[in-house]
Amino acid sequence: MGSTDPEPGGQASYGGQRLQRRLMLALFGVAFSTQAPSPVLLYYTAALDLSALSLTIFFAVYALGLVPSLLLGGPYSDRRGRKRVVVPFTLLCLGALIVLLLTTFLGEPMIYVGRLLQGLTSGAVFTVGVVWLRELAGPAGAAGAAMKASAAMASGFAIGPLTSGLLVQWAPLPEILPFGLPFVLVALAFYLTRGIPETMTVHRPGRLQLGIPPGAGAGFVAYLLPVGLIVYTYAVLSLTVFPLLVADQGFEAVFALVGVSALLVQGSAAVATALARRWGPATSGWTSALLAAGGCVLGFVAVQPDGWPWVLPASLLIGVSEGLAITSGITVSDLLAPADRRGGLVSVFYLVVYFGFAVPTIVALVAGDSLRSGVPILVLGGVALLLGAVLFLAGRTVLRRPATSGKAENVVLLTPEAASGQS
Repeated sequence: MGSTDPEPGGQASYGGQRLQRRLMLALFGVAFSTQAPSPVLLYYTAALDLSALSLTIFFAVYALGLVPSLLLGGPYSDRRGRKRVVVPFTLLCLGALIVLLLTTFLGEPMIYVGRLLQGLTSGAVFTVGVVWLRELAGPAGAAGAAMKASAAMASGFAIGPLTSGLLVQWAPLPEILPFGLPFVLVALAFYLTRGIPETMTVHRPGRLQLGIPPGAGAGFVAYLLPVGLIVYTYAVLSLTVFPLLVADQGFEAVFALVGVSALLVQGSAAVATALARRWGPATSGWTSALLAAGGCVLGFVAVQPDGWPWVLPASLLIGVSEGLAITSGITVSDLLAPADRRGGLVSVFYLVVYFGFAVPTIVALVAGDSLRSGVPILVLGGVALLLGAVLFLAGRTVLRRPATSGKAENVVLLTPEAASGQS
């Protein structure tokens, strides 16, 4: 099962659990830094008297920055090595935090520049870091590495906004103090990644191999595309639209609520990675869509008068949905692509994943004043059901088919054991 190509460098594993833990901690630190500013952005929306649309644009700009790094980072790492991408871009993450910190002195434009830089840097680190961790684990630990990478990033996405939300709500200097811990963690991530060995030890000549590898098109359209759209569309909805509409209803501790919501979303996503591995991609895909739809129903209730407590169970459902979707997507990407195209396919998958950051902006633009009614949230819930139908029908069908990727034949099986690398 999986690619018959040799692993990069011709080795089965590159140093065991210690090196994997180092890379997981680095992924955690970068993830922490990318979402820790979320409550600060909400604070600036009020402090600078910006519109609700502006907050959603802050997240969309982040997604825009991801596009070039996702398109080029993975394929470049397939040719020149994982370490050559992760280490320098981790250092650049520090620069993005400094730019965001300058908002308090230079105003709103620094938010857009900083978020764009965060997208450029973190996109490369996440995409290539996942592949690097998978290769450090060797063929036998590939599926487990997908779970570990998802859990590390989801944990960072959870704890970062919670810490910042509490500081913004109750600490002095709310526009400055929340950046302290992210800065330390990214500096630590840079130090840790420098000591991890390269896994792509054979540098392949020629131009970058962008896009979907031959034979993986059906799997991408029927599975990776719909499951990728589920990952962050609904998570970002809970960090932007939900708190804005709850604040409109008079709830005051909205910065802390954003932090707690993020903790529930990303914390449950981290826990759900184990479920995704146990259930396999065939079950995890459509289940994630149903949970996202349920989160939208509860979210609609939450944004009604006095409905704010429903934000918490809505965030919980959305988080489990995210964890199932991202882990199963990474697993299927790994199984569809040969070793020399793995980074490229994961990059394309992440392009779909991070498009979700732009969805609240699109919804806000299309809905206009009707956004305050909460009805567009229900519409997004209906979209989740449609994605679930695709995953249940076409997605499960295509997972049974052999797919040719170059000279290697990959077969994606439906069983949980296949997803765990035990078949």
